[in-house]
Amino acid sequence: MKKRDPSTRDKPPEHLVAQAERQLAAYGAELDAVIETIRSGDITASRELASVVASLRKALEAVFSERAKLEKISEQSGRRHGELDLDAARAEVRRRMDRLRAANDPRGFPEGPE
Repeated sequence: MKKRDPSTRDKPPEHLVAQAERQLAAYGAELDAVIETIRSGDITASRELASVVASLRKALEAVFSERAKLEKISEQSGRRHGELDLDAARAEVRRRMDRLRAANDPRGFPEGPE
């Protein structure tokens, strides 16, 4: 039985999505090669076409599955990668507004309002 690396426990498995996408690209390239072979007149390659299409379909399902798993993990962990921290933004806006109010306060100037 394999033990999981504890250092990767908190990290989302983004590498699995990338791996599934690479596999999908490889099967796509293989499908292109089989189609080119058929176009060149080699009819025997048509037997491979069904298996390559089935492999491509499985790879596409794997990409969607891994993306869904990653999305689910991201939702469960709270903030998503790249998501705005609205609380911090709100605090920063308030801080800046307070500084502007303090700078424009007529009581802050010795000569007062005109």
